[in-house]
Amino acid sequence: MRVVPAILRFLHRLLFLSVGLALTAGAAYAHAPKPGARAARRTAAPPLQALIPFPSSITLRGPYAEARVLIQGRLPGGGARDVSGEAALAVADPRVAVIDADGIVRPRGDGNTVLIARLQRRTARVPIAVRGVAKAGPPRFLTDVLPVLTKAGCNQGACHGAAQGKGGFKLSLLGYDPEADYEAITRFGGARRITRAQPENSLILRKPTLSISHRGGKRFAVGSPEYRLLRDWIAKGVPGPAADEPRVVRLEVFPKVRTLAPGQTQRFIVKACYSNGWQRDVTGETLFSASEESVAPVTPGGEAKAVGPGEGAVIIRYQGLVTTARVISPFGPPRRVAIRKSRPPAATLSEKIDRLVQEKLDALGLEPSGRSADADFLRRAYLDVIGLLPTPEETRAFLASRDPQKREKLIDALLRRTEYVDFWTLKWGDILRDSRQLLSEKGMVAFNAWIRQSVAENKPWDRFARELLLAQGSAYTEGAANYYRAATTPQELAETTSQVFLGVRIQCAKCHNHPYEKWKQSQYYQMAAFFARVRAKPGERPGERIVFVSDTGEVKHPKTQKEVLPCALDAAPLPKEYPGDRRLALAEWLTAPQNPFFARCIVNRLWKHFMGRGLVEPVDDLRVTNPPSNEALLDCLAQDFIRHGYDLKYLMRAIMRSQTYQRSSEPTPGNARDTRYYAHFPFKRLGAEQLLDALTAATGVPEKFEGYPQGMRAEQLPDTGVPSYFLDLFGRPARNIPCECERSDEPNLGQVLHLMNSAGINARLSDKSGRVAALIESKLPDRRVVEELYLASLARFPTPEESRKAVHILAAAKDRQRGAEDLLWALLNSKEFLFNH
Repeated sequence: MRVVPAILRFLHRLLFLSVGLALTAGAAYAHAPKPGARAARRTAAPPLQALIPFPSSITLRGPYAEARVLIQGRLPGGGARDVSGEAALAVADPRVAVIDADGIVRPRGDGNTVLIARLQRRTARVPIAVRGVAKAGPPRFLTDVLPVLTKAGCNQGACHGAAQGKGGFKLSLLGYDPEADYEAITRFGGARRITRAQPENSLILRKPTLSISHRGGKRFAVGSPEYRLLRDWIAKGVPGPAADEPRVVRLEVFPKVRTLAPGQTQRFIVKACYSNGWQRDVTGETLFSASEESVAPVTPGGEAKAVGPGEGAVIIRYQGLVTTARVISPFGPPRRVAIRKSRPPAATLSEKIDRLVQEKLDALGLEPSGRSADADFLRRAYLDVIGLLPTPEETRAFLASRDPQKREKLIDALLRRTEYVDFWTLKWGDILRDSRQLLSEKGMVAFNAWIRQSVAENKPWDRFARELLLAQGSAYTEGAANYYRAATTPQELAETTSQVFLGVRIQCAKCHNHPYEKWKQSQYYQMAAFFARVRAKPGERPGERIVFVSDTGEVKHPKTQKEVLPCALDAAPLPKEYPGDRRLALAEWLTAPQNPFFARCIVNRLWKHFMGRGLVEPVDDLRVTNPPSNEALLDCLAQDFIRHGYDLKYLMRAIMRSQTYQRSSEPTPGNARDTRYYAHFPFKRLGAEQLLDALTAATGVPEKFEGYPQGMRAEQLPDTGVPSYFLDLFGRPARNIPCECERSDEPNLGQVLHLMNSAGINARLSDKSGRVAALIESKLPDRRVVEELYLASLARFPTPEESRKAVHILAAAKDRQRGAEDLLWALLNSKEFLFNH
């Protein structure tokens, strides 16, 4: 083709896009309210019914204790708001305790007094008891000193908690190794960081106060509570960690949940509960962060402010423990729906899904979109279950049916199709790393066959996991044994098993305690110890590996160099004399109904597949500091999945039958900003294999993969090692890591140019055996040609306006086939084709 005609034809094709053909997907986002469209009305603060303090009483033990006070104002409607920053606070007897401008109460002498709060002619009183000031002992290293260093940031990754430390001074990350920290502070570097005779000259005080140069900047002031505590610790002999020192066993936060209007603030109080039964306010030593800065950022002192609609978590970390509080900022007025006593309980899981989703939408002031059109549901269901588009004949039949149960029957029919096995074998192969590069050609084929058979028989997920974990034998004949070829070391197997089946990423605990979760370094190596006796030896055939279990083999902790006993996360360790295969104990723990991770992990994965976003994101990162967007729903799905025998098809069917899944993707003005709570169905980019198979189906031209027969679909390929520029360009994973994140759905310019102007796409459109040529050869009228192209690509009939425009352009084309090719080209480049919606 000459250059000038090619350019003219390209511009002609762009005309189809400009006139609005097939670009309806996503257009409804234009209804989203624009920033500043409505000016917020300022109203006077409502009168308060009463002041409610928290805590109701305060006990301060020792000279270094402190406590915060929250003052909640009870509103006429029964709600409450934080008025701590507005109330006037005073302590009756300043000889016993004092309160500063931030509302922090500190001891001055043993005795009893009262804190008085006043606002709007309302008064509240909080008794204060101070004990242990007159005969105080030295500050304790674990309880007092380490929390000060952590809050000041001294032992964080950007400072002395880095792998190599800073300035020749290294501390354990967030204080996970107190003994090593004590040695580093008091003895390393010639013990120059501590000056016992003149505590004020100690580097540990002079640098963070900027009395001398410090690259880390000023961390606290001379004379501050932090300064006094460290000075007293040095002056009283720098006592080290004590075996009988009480340990923190639990954190409590108040309030646990708070709904805030835009601009409102809420302070949080954190209490540490110790092994000896006593509690103390540790808010000042707590590290605060926000899971959603766009909803409610939080200050270092623990005050959250609602800045945008949605729900966010305030993440609270103290002494290796983690908890959260939730802040809700509704999109609109929360909907309070009265539940009548006569309302029947949700009978099916689909009904439970809808009820729990609706409760979340009501709390956030979101209205749901309506029910999707039949054509949208048909295309959505096909792509989600079998990864393929419906044929024009299937679309015609479904849209013509008047059966009120046709959606339910379609779901059941799709779950029985052989293409379902193809599609889900591809999905599980990605996560389990079924790759010829890792397993060899024969190993890959055997693993693929095992996965495929498991999908075909709808193997319960707990049995699927058990067979993988307990697999042994030849990797060429025992497909599941390849699980131990994709990952080979005890450490890698612990990481893979945790991420794939528990949704827990323990990799960060390999070198130190997890900085954002509760997992300790010791727990990482205890998990690895389950796999210490798994071995592989050469088989009789070239490249063959035989997986077996040895009678010996242990894992050592890298710090202590002591052997560790196998112990599952948050479980009791195995006895040293445990007989037989240790993996059996792991498999039993992993798949037990009481396991808090196993079922939640897989239901979260399936929820994301069908709903476009997991209840937890990323889907394999379940942790306290990454809470679900709807925790009640995640728990309900997991419990019901367990009760129904870990049946994957049962769960898929329940999700797809729900109104939530069958909701329209068209946002309303009231829910256009929702991206997390499923008020409308989300737009999902087609995966690489889905898109290639859709192009093949729409154009009627089969693909030819190297080494495989023509017509084999992309979703049927056994692994991602089959050469394909298209699949690589559109984000198929290399299967190097056990993470869904390896598959990319991010658009790029190369993808756009390939779809719009690649020789391969043009060849498909003009192929003499393709769909366009067959339609022209059939002598169908222009209206029917347009109709067939829409059915083949978008799984719907064109609207009257779309049909009118397309027929007009076809009639005006000098070459009827070229005109039809250009129409299909425009449809293939539309958002409606490229997205599942």
